[in-house]
Amino acid sequence: MARLLKFANGVFRPLQLESVFLFVTSTCNSLCRTCFYWEELNSNRDLTFEQLESISATAPQFHKLWISGGEPFLRKELAEIIELFYRNNRVRHVNLPTNGLLPQKVESVIDQVLLRCPELTIDLNFSLDGLANTHDAIRGVPNNFEKTLATMDFAAEKWRGVRRLRRNVVTCITGENYAELVELARTIAAETHSDGHYFEVIRGEPMDAALKRLTTAELKVLHRRLIPFHEHYARKLFAHLGQPARSLATAYYLGVVKFHFDLHEQNFEGPQAWPMACTAGSTTVVIDHDGHFRACEMRGKLGRLQEFDFDLGAALGSAQMRQEIAAIPEANCWCTHSCWIYTSRKFSPRVMLFHIPWAYLKHRWSALAGMSASELAPFLVSDAPASLQAGAPNQPAAHSVPR
Repeated sequence: MARLLKFANGVFRPLQLESVFLFVTSTCNSLCRTCFYWEELNSNRDLTFEQLESISATAPQFHKLWISGGEPFLRKELAEIIELFYRNNRVRHVNLPTNGLLPQKVESVIDQVLLRCPELTIDLNFSLDGLANTHDAIRGVPNNFEKTLATMDFAAEKWRGVRRLRRNVVTCITGENYAELVELARTIAAETHSDGHYFEVIRGEPMDAALKRLTTAELKVLHRRLIPFHEHYARKLFAHLGQPARSLATAYYLGVVKFHFDLHEQNFEGPQAWPMACTAGSTTVVIDHDGHFRACEMRGKLGRLQEFDFDLGAALGSAQMRQEIAAIPEANCWCTHSCWIYTSRKFSPRVMLFHIPWAYLKHRWSALAGMSASELAPFLVSDAPASLQAGAPNQPAAHSVPR
């Protein structure tokens, strides 16, 4: 009964601040051609720790802190900033991206946060945008790929068995790396100890607009080829659960992945309404490195927290934010941004109860064509075509790394 009530509370929730996206620094040691924040980088206008203390002290409680930048691990007080929001605002989940070029700083920050924030779950996300040559060319750093893999290997050994720390890879899909992403996914799954591998479509106004030369048809094909890797990670993620919880969790996880992929495909070449309202501004706020605040990373700046004496509560209730929230439904700015899809769908009971399970069923139905004869046998009927009864060449075992 307690688990049922917890699930119900998660599905039926009032609109309230759930996520803060905090750009902790504009300083970066990469020159990523995919970056939508490139015009702001290395501007030397970062908020001070004292200003961030004021922001945290005046903010309501919220669940998830999304760290961004620049390269977050170049921020001197990164561990202290995370602890600040953990203690003041009851943050219990932090999303922490990195290019993996600073292994000693990664070690120091993660060790401090794990020690000081005992109830915090951390998603440490390493960026890899292709195999070696492609990744290095996109990121503008020689040997970046090998250096990041080395940091990932170090992290896997250092924090092996620490369930509160998930070590993931995040890849930005572009026209330049499209052809090698299945091979990249296979390499990561087979040769690293990553807990997940997530794929985002290039968005916004990147430094190199040519990277957006990709079609929806190509994206659909790629997504179908990537789903088996998500099945691989789902088995790892929920291996500690007993049945039937493991099967239910796996099904829901894959439903969420398929739901996100569907929205990416529908909105890549033009906006198409989501099946839920976008909750930007109501459940999310973006704080830029210099104090500007926004409802969404893809929308304009609304003001500066300096104008509100760094009182985030006042900024959230400001006329600028109220007008922005009112404008979003008519803005037709539906997008592929998974962070906002993720947050918005959590506040839609219809999506949580119907669309995500339906996405999983669609995934399972499309997967039938690739199943072996032995796997299909329970579904066969007496008048099934003889060709189907005869079966097809065996597929890889369910527990193997996807190919």
